[in-house]
Amino acid sequence: MLVTSADLWEVEPGEVMSWTAVPDVTAAPEPVGLSVNQRNHLAVADAGVRTVWLAACFEVDGPIDADALVAAFRSLLARHSALQCEFLSPTSAVRHDPARLAVRQQPVPEGDTTTRLRMLLDRECAPFAYPAFALAAVSRPGRSTVVCGFDHAHVDAHSIALVARDLGALYRGAELPVASSFLARVAEWSAAPAVDDPAMASWRGFLDAIDYRLPVFPLDTGLPEGEAAAQATDRRLLAGAETAAALGEAAERAGTTTYGALLSTMASALGSGALPVLVPVQTRRPEDADAVGWFTTTVPAWADPDLARTGEQLREARERAGLPLDQVLAALPRPLRAARRDVFMVSYVDYRRLPGESSAQHVSGTAPADDVQVWLSRTEEGIHVRTRFPDVAAAHRAVGRFLDSWPESIRKALRQ
Repeated sequence: MLVTSADLWEVEPGEVMSWTAVPDVTAAPEPVGLSVNQRNHLAVADAGVRTVWLAACFEVDGPIDADALVAAFRSLLARHSALQCEFLSPTSAVRHDPARLAVRQQPVPEGDTTTRLRMLLDRECAPFAYPAFALAAVSRPGRSTVVCGFDHAHVDAHSIALVARDLGALYRGAELPVASSFLARVAEWSAAPAVDDPAMASWRGFLDAIDYRLPVFPLDTGLPEGEAAAQATDRRLLAGAETAAALGEAAERAGTTTYGALLSTMASALGSGALPVLVPVQTRRPEDADAVGWFTTTVPAWADPDLARTGEQLREARERAGLPLDQVLAALPRPLRAARRDVFMVSYVDYRRLPGESSAQHVSGTAPADDVQVWLSRTEEGIHVRTRFPDVAAAHRAVGRFLDSWPESIRKALRQ
């Protein structure tokens, strides 16, 4: 799956159509809980900041069969509890009965094909309305494109791969494995904090070391604190398949993973020694492998130029991830402090291990940026990196130098 951004996304021309879900206004929805990721995301939206949407984009043979696609969309909504939720405020949500959801076609903005899709998703994937997602298609005689986008509160990156698989399979009439309930997991995460859990001591030790300040990108981006700029995006192949395989072998010898090796070589490329960074960690249990929702938690870790030390740090970070973030934040002795709205984070997804078509795309919407964020993705072609940063000259220079030097840091690690 190619990970890209709306500002780099291109879709071939064709007949554009779109559909949305419509709840039954006579039915009383059921109150449900929200995870800490959802609450934080919705708080940003409630403050008037444009939030990010995520979309699955994949192709099907022939022109679009609208009836089959609508039926597949209905089944997708019935299958995943996360897609039945309406967000009322940063702290409250309700669940609609999927059996009482209608699907109707809706107008699409004017413009070229890609612009129309971007404008549609910007309009429909707004968190405080139901649905905060939309289905679209670009029909062509030989091969057509299906796009299903969601406000981030509904989904994580793993979910986008699942949506591409599920919607494609349902469109073809294929069967799917049973999906667990995201809402059931949210209820578990909201349990009373485990103050005496060893992972809690690990959290406190790390946060004490960084004075409870959330990580920021170590290079100067030229953006004053408190200001944001339009988003700029860089997408490139960081390492080809052969280099990626060699890096994985070197990581294993050092007692870590490919992700650990990438964090370590990133620290070397930045030239700042060990540095704190937030790392998303998957919290799906085996039974949740087919469930859509925002399962990912985020934990702090040290990225160290020494490969073995980064491995140790990443193992500790994964232990911290075993404690739900909701419980951690409720038990901290003092609040976290953030110098910027965005946080310096580095995500890694190995799409070779996820279901779905390899030709599908994960497309992220754009939003104002005030720090640097990095998404690493592994495919059969190698390791790709997508970087989001403020669109100002100093940030372009700093991020460009960093990304240009990262491959050499990888080659250096392979020579050791």
